[in-house]
Amino acid sequence: MINIEKPAVDVLEDEDTYIVVADIPGVEKSNIEILADENSITIKAYRYQKFKGRYFIVERFNGWITRKIRFPEPINQNQAKAHYENGVLTIYLPKAKNQFIIDTCFKIFIP
Repeated sequence: MINIEKPAVDVLEDEDTYIVVADIPGVEKSNIEILADENSITIKAYRYQKFKGRYFIVERFNGWITRKIRFPEPINQNQAKAHYENGVLTIYLPKAKNQFIIDTCFKIFIP
């Protein structure tokens, strides 16, 4: 069974970038927030679907989804990019190689 409250993620790494791929089905793009700091990102999303009628089985999750991912090397939040399509969120996070990064919280927008 899928635990949507803590979505499944894949984290890939190459020489210059971390790539995070998260499954967040049934969420509008406007209800997703990505916050980054020097060494981590936090993905927050809100899923709410209500249908008319009386439920007699409820198995689908409604509510807040949160996932925090830490990285072994600092990331450059200013150059991060995100893409959301068909319930899959992909975040590209360049590594901050030999760059001075101020430890602040930064919001990554999804175009």
